[in-house]
Amino acid sequence: MPRSVRFTSFDFDQSKYDSMLSDIEAIEKETLDDILGLARVHFVRTSDDHMMVMSAYESMEELETANAAHASIFGDFAKYITGEPIIRSGEIIVAVDGPAPSVGYMRFTRAIFDPSNYDAMMSSLDGQLEKLFKDISGLYRLRVVKIAEDRMLAAAAYTDKSAADAARDTAQAALAGMAEYMTEPPFVREGDRVWSYMR
Repeated sequence: MPRSVRFTSFDFDQSKYDSMLSDIEAIEKETLDDILGLARVHFVRTSDDHMMVMSAYESMEELETANAAHASIFGDFAKYITGEPIIRSGEIIVAVDGPAPSVGYMRFTRAIFDPSNYDAMMSSLDGQLEKLFKDISGLYRLRVVKIAEDRMLAAAAYTDKSAADAARDTAQAALAGMAEYMTEPPFVREGDRVWSYMR
């Protein structure tokens, strides 16, 4: 199972979306197969002009070794990107595999917390997310990644938007359990998966 994840978040010129998607779909499988440790990639359109890319690696070392390959691939999309992409990576700290057979929609939730309370927060979460999400209908996968000393990003993959919407109460219950440790409200982006790679 992959242990580390890189998130690349960027705005793009929506008038060029079709051309960008065509270039994304043209990424050769062999190019990605040659990246050591890369297990999967999902491109998710979270608004008319925003894309979130999640790439999972077998280890943090292999993720870091792939930095040059990542930069090269995204360099090809520079003509579509507006502003500076935000790149965050880290190790998976919670993993839940759901019963759904495939992913079509993803929700990304960023939580910022007081780092001095990290151990207490993780202790309070111990096993709770697995219990809450394990049997959620339409859930394909949940990965929680520590992307900085004071923040984590949860990526939940569902079969479709209706499954994600049906799981909203469960997600809110999970966030409520973390509320005392968070220093600001969670930030959510979500949308349809538009392209993916799986080894």
